[in-house]
Amino acid sequence: MQKKSLFRMCTVMALLFVSLVVNAQETLIKGNVISATDNEAVIGLTVREKSTRNATVTDMDGNFSIKVSNADATLEFSYIGFVTQSLRASNGMKVIMRENTQALKEVVVTGYMSEKKADLTGSVSVVKMKDVADIPTGNVLSSLQGRVPGMNITTDGTPGGTNTSTLVRGRSSFRDGASSPLYVIDGVMTRENLSSIISANDIESIQVLKDAASASIYGAQAANGVIIITTKHAKKGETRVTVDASLTAQKYTSGFNMLNADEWGQVYWQAYKYANNGATPSSEVYGNGNTPKMQDYVGLNGIKVNAQDTNWRDVIYQTAWMQNYNINLSKGTDTGSTTLTLNFLDHKGLVKFTEFKRFNTRLASDYKFLNNHLRIGENISVNYWTQTLQDGGINENVIKQHPAKTVYDSMGNYNDAISDVLGDTPNALRLQENQKNNNHEYWRVFGNAYIEIEPIKNLLIRSNFGINYYNENNKLWEPKWSRDQVNKLTQSQVRQTDWVWTNTANYNVDFGKNSFTGLLGVETKKYANKTESGYGTNLAIEDKNYLYLDAVTSGQTVNGNASYYSMVSVFGKLNYSYDEKYLLSATVRRDASSRLSKDNDAEVFPSFSAGWRISKENFMKNTTSWLDELKLRASWGINGNDIIPNDAFYNKYLVSLKDASYNINGDGSTLAAGALKTRSANPDLTWETTTQTNLGLDASFLRSRFNASLDYFYKKTKNMLVERPYIAVIGEGGYAWYNGGDMDNKGFEATLTWRDHVKDFNYEASFNMAIYKNTVTGLSQDIYYTYGGGNGVDKSLVGQPFGSWFGYKTDGIFHTQAEVNEYKSKYDVQFGAPGVGRIKYVDANGDGKINTNDRTWLGSDNPKFIGGLNLSCSYKGFDLSMFFNGMIRDAYNNSKYYTDLFQCWTGNHSTRLLDAMKAYQSFESTGYYDCKVPALTTLNSNNEDQLSEFYIENGSYIKLKTLTLGYTLPQTLLNKLSLRTARVYLQAQNVFTITGYTGADPEVLGYSYPLPRTYSFGMSFGF
Repeated sequence: MQKKSLFRMCTVMALLFVSLVVNAQETLIKGNVISATDNEAVIGLTVREKSTRNATVTDMDGNFSIKVSNADATLEFSYIGFVTQSLRASNGMKVIMRENTQALKEVVVTGYMSEKKADLTGSVSVVKMKDVADIPTGNVLSSLQGRVPGMNITTDGTPGGTNTSTLVRGRSSFRDGASSPLYVIDGVMTRENLSSIISANDIESIQVLKDAASASIYGAQAANGVIIITTKHAKKGETRVTVDASLTAQKYTSGFNMLNADEWGQVYWQAYKYANNGATPSSEVYGNGNTPKMQDYVGLNGIKVNAQDTNWRDVIYQTAWMQNYNINLSKGTDTGSTTLTLNFLDHKGLVKFTEFKRFNTRLASDYKFLNNHLRIGENISVNYWTQTLQDGGINENVIKQHPAKTVYDSMGNYNDAISDVLGDTPNALRLQENQKNNNHEYWRVFGNAYIEIEPIKNLLIRSNFGINYYNENNKLWEPKWSRDQVNKLTQSQVRQTDWVWTNTANYNVDFGKNSFTGLLGVETKKYANKTESGYGTNLAIEDKNYLYLDAVTSGQTVNGNASYYSMVSVFGKLNYSYDEKYLLSATVRRDASSRLSKDNDAEVFPSFSAGWRISKENFMKNTTSWLDELKLRASWGINGNDIIPNDAFYNKYLVSLKDASYNINGDGSTLAAGALKTRSANPDLTWETTTQTNLGLDASFLRSRFNASLDYFYKKTKNMLVERPYIAVIGEGGYAWYNGGDMDNKGFEATLTWRDHVKDFNYEASFNMAIYKNTVTGLSQDIYYTYGGGNGVDKSLVGQPFGSWFGYKTDGIFHTQAEVNEYKSKYDVQFGAPGVGRIKYVDANGDGKINTNDRTWLGSDNPKFIGGLNLSCSYKGFDLSMFFNGMIRDAYNNSKYYTDLFQCWTGNHSTRLLDAMKAYQSFESTGYYDCKVPALTTLNSNNEDQLSEFYIENGSYIKLKTLTLGYTLPQTLLNKLSLRTARVYLQAQNVFTITGYTGADPEVLGYSYPLPRTYSFGMSFGF
């Protein structure tokens, strides 16, 4: 009886429990949401039960109703433009949403200090690292290509991204390397390649200071902009472990097809007939009949070579793999934080035997004492990497290789012999295999240590010491081979120490509506570089374990040199704000450089800027429903540039037996080494300066759904430093550095962003663009008509973009013999030989003659427009993003010299020559040559190898740069797995290109290391 009663009681309790659960699962919560700004209903706001996918949205009156799992559930209220809130669910709840002013309060790291984004009066772009975090690369800058208006990044497929360069608002100097921006990593300044300093996984934020006002705090180092990088540090109260890993496959892609060996023979027969009145050639490789037929031949070393077709791209290029692993350990407390990062990158190259391996480790810590009035910290990274490089010119060499030339002869030796039509281009694989034993090994220690003291409220005194130590060891080995029986070895070591010590005092104070921030600082930096190298030949053993200089038996030579540079600077900055509406900023910096004479080594660089937050004015109150922020900015400033050789100011002499020997004792035979003057000092050498004016507008609409930033700038560079050429009559020591040129850069930049969501679907579209114009406005009188390609008489680079092409204008191809006859009767042809299928040159100066005086300026490959479009969306755990970048510009396609002009090169050519062959065969029956490619010939009688418009093409393109699909595990699953976050993704890069350019890749002109198409799988998880 008791057992039955107990059973009934348990059954009733179970039913009651189930009933409670059912009732809890069906708890209905109703409420209303309004805006704190105007008490109006917030329509379309997402109401989500936290840690679930159960969600709804508010209606036209701001009302919502949602069934939650239990009465103690937490609801999350989120909407663009408002601060997200998490509140305990209660029926009839009324939720007040406050506008999200985080964007206005966002802190941006500028020169030696941080400022609120809303208070900025200069032109500063902030990179959202989440947009590029998934991109596998050895150089974080390569992933920013097309994403920052005003920043033009060029890169190629070199492993590790070591061949990545950056321009901010165009080129501002004649000198290579003198137009690159300054990088500041946690306060340490450098111009080194970032691939050797930092991993993208270590970066918290990137700010690009573009105008003089924002960058002038760095004075003489900021003429080309400043890129500030802040690394990741542990946050207060967090203990985290984060692991990132990715695996990438890289595939070779090409923009044009090359002839195979049989097609080459057909093209050759047609070209020979054109140049020799229908006669057919005689070839050891292709025979001597009416049609070509490949046959075995004997190389110059007397060894038989079997006839076959060789695809040299397949020989040199490969599918390559890249692996990237990163572990981040961080812990933050009330009194300090510590972060340790380990990163390993293994990047195999498309070109066989090329590789980049890098191991990075970074330790960052900071500690607080005396109730946070004393802070000390350090951030130090140790980087070790190795490289196996491609042979110089290997990518051009691949194009040049004849398809009938084999890799090996019948005995297994490299086939390098010059034979008949095969040409004398070195065997590409032999050259590249030589590289695999050439070791390049590097160490770098990079970081800083600081101490901060806050003796009184709002006064911060900081001392920061940064170090950049670099050590490089190289071994270049060239083994002997059939045509050169002398092996060669070069070894070198480079040691470089670069340190900077910065001391600043920062004080801010408010008086009612007035706000002041002042900065004073002094900075000292020093650079030292030492190089030693040795060379020798005839090593008895060619085993890689014995490839050292002590094994050479002849030709021993040694070299060594050192270079030093220092700069001392003082600077100050004052920011003023009245009522958060009227903003003023002034900066002044004095730099003294060891690269200039004592009379001209110091210069002062000032800047001024102002801002007006119009949206804060009383007369704008009626716009608050649709306008969040409207700010006008204006700035002016001067920056300097002293990027020239460290010894440029001094007289230089070379002690040499070869070039400056003397018979001092008069015996007529004994020579003593003498001194040869190689450069003369210029005591008047002074600073190169860039003055920049910037006008900008920042606006935000519809509760931050739509954001816009617009800038117009004008840069004027004067007294450019140049080592100009000199005439031979000057004699010894004629080289010297001068101030000898002026250049203008002007342009317009814009960033437009729209972001919104529909229930669980979030989406964003961001477009940025930049329009540029570069003009050389001045040159020294003695080089006015010669520098940069002028004709030495009456045509100057002045008025043209820097890097402009100087050559012949063309008017297509001669299609008929009647056109040829008319042309010859109209002009006195002194240059070229007109004929059907030949390039038609234009009488540019109108004197009735076709000669070298018709050369003129043909433009440049400077971008006229650069743009980027980022489209992203997410639904629950899934996310998808597509990034397009593009450019409008002209391009000089120098590969046409090999691919489209048979007479200029005996190696391989483009399959476009098949079109030219068919067109001429058709001409022989129709009298009309219908092709844009010049007719095939073996004689360059029309000078078609000369620079002309024939080589200039539309180099514009649109490229789907990255395509990423990701999935983030839901919180419920993360909880079960004891993970904080977890995400997996698939990504493709360089997916497709839309262009009319006929070269390999409009993004990478010339013969650079090819950009691969990549496919990546990655994962990131933390706990």
